[in-house]
Amino acid sequence: MKQLLTIVIFLLFASTLAGQEVVDKKKKIIKEKKERLDHSGYNVSFIPLPYVNYNRSIGFMAGVAPMLQFSPLKNDTLSPLSTVGALGLYSANKSWGAAVFGLFYLKQDTWRIATGAGTGTLNFQFFLNLLNWWIPYDTDADFFVFIINRKLIEHLYGGVSYTYVNLKTNFGDVPVDLETALQSLGAQFRLDSRDNVYNPFRGTNSKVQFTMFPEWMGNEFVSRNIELEYNQYFPVRSYTDVLAARFYGGFGIGDISFNQQFVVGGTDVRGYTQGKYRGNNQFALQAEYRWNPFKRTGFVGFAGVATVLESVNDADNGKILPGAGLGFRYVLLKETGIRVGLDFAVGQDDWGVYFRIGEAF
Repeated sequence: MKQLLTIVIFLLFASTLAGQEVVDKKKKIIKEKKERLDHSGYNVSFIPLPYVNYNRSIGFMAGVAPMLQFSPLKNDTLSPLSTVGALGLYSANKSWGAAVFGLFYLKQDTWRIATGAGTGTLNFQFFLNLLNWWIPYDTDADFFVFIINRKLIEHLYGGVSYTYVNLKTNFGDVPVDLETALQSLGAQFRLDSRDNVYNPFRGTNSKVQFTMFPEWMGNEFVSRNIELEYNQYFPVRSYTDVLAARFYGGFGIGDISFNQQFVVGGTDVRGYTQGKYRGNNQFALQAEYRWNPFKRTGFVGFAGVATVLESVNDADNGKILPGAGLGFRYVLLKETGIRVGLDFAVGQDDWGVYFRIGEAF
């Protein structure tokens, strides 16, 4: 990478409520939340969830995402409920995907394991300023991922990851085909003090991830990847609402392939669905207010900015890309607080509709 990048750690401030009466009320609410999360007597909860979405590039998408939430170890009262599930979807432009996944919390939340595997085809596009031309492409992909973390000290986890992705990309009108098998090993540290991993009201969830794609694992594109995440959650209105803030930084180092680049959109930042802004490095900062006027129904408002460096298009380097929107939420499972919802977001000359299982971050 030709340039050295530095990160400014953003200091986030929030107002706190004063008065003994408010303090007592907070303690009572925290106690009630902990009691609801004591799942030693839980059995299996099945969630037969339909999936609908709309994307300007992919079109209308429909599918199913059934999930099971359960406690895998008896009398484990500290671990959040584990989740296993599947996802199958098909879109108007003939993109499709199928995957299975699992997220396991074990031994009083000492061990955390995440894994998934799937296959599919993505029909998408990117923009080339030099030609003032949208170039369509389709990518066939098969993937497997495994991540394991162990608690090192209170709230701090450390672990390793392995990923395998086989990609075949065809650029349509351009006579170029890319077929690449990527294998990676990674190391990560995560600081997680959230009061609820599925629907946090307070705490932090931060991660440092280093991933390498070495030649000895058969990688044609030898590179490294560094990702930094900082998520902070502030309770508002006596633990009724939440103010959430997020910083993300992604760095690609070495020989970065087209399919390894960062693309603005999705989590960082909503409002971009056409794949126009992509590069070897990405930064994003955003905030979201989660308003919960009813027990199971709520709303969100969010805004953020993103940028890419070492972009496919030189004119996009460092360009500030704002995004903002509104959303709806519904508590799907009261025991864990997991929510589903729909977001509508607007970006610069772009917009998107997002179906959510869980929060954006």
